[in-house]
Amino acid sequence: MIGRTLRWASSLLVRRPWPRGAALTIVRHHRVYADGERPLYRLGVAEGVLRAQLALLRREGLVPVTVSEGLARLAEGRPGHHVALTFDDGYADNVTRALPILAGAGARATFFLTAGLIEARRAPWWDELAHALETARAPAVPFAGTTLELGDAAARARALRLLLPGLRAAPATQRALLDGLRAALGVADPAPCELATWEECRRLSAAGMEIGAHTLTHPFLSTLPPGAQREEVAGSFGLVEERLGARPRGIAFPGGDHDADSLEAARDAGAAWAVTTRAGVNGPGADPFTLRRRAWTDGACLGPGGRFSERLARAELAGAFDAWRARPAGAEAAP
Repeated sequence: MIGRTLRWASSLLVRRPWPRGAALTIVRHHRVYADGERPLYRLGVAEGVLRAQLALLRREGLVPVTVSEGLARLAEGRPGHHVALTFDDGYADNVTRALPILAGAGARATFFLTAGLIEARRAPWWDELAHALETARAPAVPFAGTTLELGDAAARARALRLLLPGLRAAPATQRALLDGLRAALGVADPAPCELATWEECRRLSAAGMEIGAHTLTHPFLSTLPPGAQREEVAGSFGLVEERLGARPRGIAFPGGDHDADSLEAARDAGAAWAVTTRAGVNGPGADPFTLRRRAWTDGACLGPGGRFSERLARAELAGAFDAWRARPAGAEAAP
């Protein structure tokens, strides 16, 4: 990971931040936290950072749109740089925090709903992991021939970082690992579901936001056989349509993970496009089923003093540090 100070200093060298010609940058967010909130697993931005991001985009003439709107602009040959905002998973704070901020800025966004988890009121796997570590009765957890101490917040955060990669696995393997961890830690209560309800999701639609699919249960699709992939993808499109009255036009592959069967499943479900987690900018000739998205986290926007840095945020959005963060193909971040 590039150090915050090094990135901030390097941003001084970025002379022309925005891409030349027609281009669409798709920003990837997840949760929106109250300012000062410190969850064990931070998967999102603070309210103040989101407000500052939107203010920066407005000053640059880049008021965000939905993914479908951004793609339409490219198809029309409309020149210039366009920005689309996306929020993955369907957390309730997308409705209670993100939506008012977006409305106040005159911005629109696409929200990808993990439909089956919303329906079942079940927490995503990473929330299950965080909950197990936060409520553990045992003082440590076995890991790779040693033990991970859980005595304080820093120790639990370290344990979470080390345990996460092993849970990026097929659903059956993931379930067995989580159940074994919960048993070892003496955790009996299920993790609370912080996803939005369908009624809350309707508020997103009513406010003019775009709703996208995000599978039923957020599996890593390439770990599933083709038939199971189709069930996850088609099922999510159908359930969103049933509950909200409109069929999604696109899908976000969970964790960016996908293969040829995932693309076929998306097309068969009627998707017009799909987004990944591969960083980059989309031009007029971009493959609509492997669209690039850029994370724009707190860490990507805060300078050494912890304050929002417009220069750093602008450089990050422009992809100034993409080469430094390059991953091998298939190693996209999760969840």
